[in-house]
Amino acid sequence: MESESAGRRVDDSFLNQFNYLQRSGALDDLSLLRSENRLLDALINDAASLFTLNSIEQMLDFVISRILEQFIPTHLAILIEPPRGEALTQYCYVNLKPSEERLPASSYERIKQYFLSSPYPVAYGDLAAWRDGDDGLLRFDPEILFPMCGIGGPFGLALLGRKIVGTPYTDLERMYVDKFMRFLSIGIQNSLHHESSITDAKTGLFNHAYFTQRLEQEIAHVARHKTMAGLVMLDVDHFKRFNDLWGHLAGDAALNELARALKRAVRSEDVVSRFGGEEFCVLAIECDGTKLLEVAERIRTAIAGMEIVYESRKLSVTASLGCCLIPPSPRLSAARCLEMADKALYLSKLGGRNRSTLYRAGLLDRAEALRKRAV
Repeated sequence: MESESAGRRVDDSFLNQFNYLQRSGALDDLSLLRSENRLLDALINDAASLFTLNSIEQMLDFVISRILEQFIPTHLAILIEPPRGEALTQYCYVNLKPSEERLPASSYERIKQYFLSSPYPVAYGDLAAWRDGDDGLLRFDPEILFPMCGIGGPFGLALLGRKIVGTPYTDLERMYVDKFMRFLSIGIQNSLHHESSITDAKTGLFNHAYFTQRLEQEIAHVARHKTMAGLVMLDVDHFKRFNDLWGHLAGDAALNELARALKRAVRSEDVVSRFGGEEFCVLAIECDGTKLLEVAERIRTAIAGMEIVYESRKLSVTASLGCCLIPPSPRLSAARCLEMADKALYLSKLGGRNRSTLYRAGLLDRAEALRKRAV
């Protein structure tokens, strides 16, 4: 009997302590701390996975998949300022599905000004006094705005619409999105810096150094898998004369239009580069001599058909092209391929310009003879 009474006293003591903790709110605090710890563990794992992704599109797909596990917002928009003053890039979603809707650029600029002085998440309703009427964001059901910040300050923002179920966001959900957007900001800025380092500032095409590296990789791939690739080198005809006649700004407009024409004329897997000045290169993946000339002619006719609008004038240019095949050979180098394409390009110029020439055996000796004769 005494042991039973002692056991009841112990049970009553534990029960009283539990009731006391429950009344004091300590158990709720403990449950909240456990939830926060689980959330932070998930965020650390998600951040590690996020930083392994190469493109912004892959990062956003990953973010969408993680948010989907927490809740579904009516709208989600990610706005990013690309480097070098290019147009604002927007990724918009309705119910976490891609949408063609876009936020007004003027609204972004106003929100960016706000984040310059206060780089922290803000509820859209708290901006009521700062807004001047409908600023174009209302159709996105804005609930919370998150700044995307880098070393130089805000370079974008994330807009989170209200939850599709209509309930308000909890503090944990807000914290989750805020910290996730901070990780995403780092990943996106790293991607933008990498893109800037491998592209040409004027045209947005790959630069000389990156193209040479990709060419070396493709030569190794061709040798290992016994396939075939091709290289196209092109030069704008009489470009100095064009600049002298119309000015260097017109020349820049021509180069930019040519870059766009090149992108349209080749396949997505091909590599397009501004090699220097008015000289461009294209690495054509998996093609034989016939297909390589077809690619070159498609590029040539696209350039010849360009309409360059500058100061109400419609200008045009042509280009000469030289091509060479990249056969499977362990001794082939990027320098050798570029040399062969350059010899073929030289013959296109000697032949009257605005034409394509494929490098063939014996062409090098012929080109060298013609060079010496020209000197």
